[in-house]
Parts: sequence; structure tokens; C-alpha cells
Amino acid sequence: MSYPAPFYAALHRGTPGDLAHYRRLCKGASSVLELGCGYGRVVTSLAAPNRTIVGVEPDEQMLGLARDAVAGLPEEDRSGVTLIAGDMRTLDLGRRFDRVLVPFGGLYCMLDDRDLDAALATVARHLAPGGTAGFDVYRADDFHAHAEPDDVPDDAHTPLARVTVDGTDYEVLERSTWDKPAQRIDASYLYVDEVGRTIRGVIEQRYLLQPQLEAALQRAGLELVEQRRDFGSPPEDEDDDEGLIIATVRAMGDS
Repeated sequence: MSYPAPFYAALHRGTPGDLAHYRRLCKGASSVLELGCGYGRVVTSLAAPNRTIVGVEPDEQMLGLARDAVAGLPEEDRSGVTLIAGDMRTLDLGRRFDRVLVPFGGLYCMLDDRDLDAALATVARHLAPGGTAGFDVYRADDFHAHAEPDDVPDDAHTPLARVTVDGTDYEVLERSTWDKPAQRIDASYLYVDEVGRTIRGVIEQRYLLQPQLEAALQRAGLELVEQRRDFGSPPEDEDDDEGLIIATVRAMGDS
């Protein structure tokens, strides 16, 4: 991901309800591993006395923001938090956790099957017996089946939001491009201040269809325990082509 961390953190604040969901998922867990912890949004929400949390992030600038966020926690909460630089495709901490999390679309940052399989193998490798893992990604099956990419000009950024970074106000403009055969949606963001100075951020993602996701979990020795379509809904009784895939998984054969 090519994106200056303070600008990413100012705009990308998660999905409404996701922190409450992950707090519920981690209830009773004494150890939690978050892969792709970014600027520490989830780690700081889950930090609690007598709980060990390890946050892993490859981007050093993001990791610096996460360290600052953890430093602002009460001592009894931050004492159990460890932040390390690492890649979810290759990580091996030599230990297992009650919960392993990949929030906020992190799996879609794996841009091919090899990287996806490596990331899910990391999840399985670090999951304690009887433990569960959780992730959320957006659903792609419906629009992939029924929509077609638009021919978007290179300069066709549209207004998205206004944010403040280090005391300076910026208008944020967004442009997304879609490569349907490759299942790639890449989003570029322009942050423009009042005198026209521009900062650019890019997020590259490869989305998965439900059968592809389930097949990847199976290759990693993982299985779905439950799936939701939004953070406020109950577990699904049937498939739904809209919203999110909010999944809880465990090792196959685990109970």
C-alpha cells in the first residue's frame, strides 16, 4: 500500500460497528493477534488488563502511529500490548493465540492466490486449539456478476470528504479503477489543501467471490463457524449478495 500514514488514518476510520463486533469476538480471550494492525485502531480497542495483544504491521509509519496510540492507553491496558513490524504472509511468532484477527478488508490486500494462501496459513499457524479467527471483507459476488467497469478518465476524481491532518484542512477526492477479469479494484485518493498542494494515497485490492474465499479457507485448513452480512446482524441463515462478509473461522476438526 502506497499511502502516507497520517492521511490514511485521518480518512479510513473503519466500518460502523466493527470495533464492537471484534470486542464481542474476543470476549474471554486472554491472547489476541491482529495481522495488519495499521495505526492501532483495533488493538487499542481490545487492550485490557490481563490480556496479551500482538499487533503486526509491515508499514513502519503506520506502526509509529500505532505505538503513539498504545502509549495513550492506561498503563494496565497498554502493558499487555506488543507491536511488531512484520508481514502477514511470512510471520511466524512460534506461539499460538486464542483469537487471530484480520479486520477491515486486510485479506483483500493479498493480490494473488499465493499471497492469500500464505496469509491464511499464518492465521492457521498462530491459532490455538479451540481458538477462533475473524475477518471482514466486502461482498463482491453480486456486482461482479451483474456490473461492468466504467471507462474512468485518469483525472476523474470525485469529492469524498474533508479531513484535517497536522492542523491543515484537506478536501479528499477519490477515483477507483476496476479490472474485472483480475478482480482488482484500486482506489486512489487526493488530499488537496486550500492552496492546491496535493498528497496522494493508493489502496490496491483484489476481491474474492464467496466460493473462492471458502476454497482458500479450506486450503489453509480453516472452516467457517459463522458469517454475517453487517456488524449489527445475527449470523446468516442463507446467502446474501450485499453488504459485508464478516466471518468467524476455526481450524478444521476443532471443536
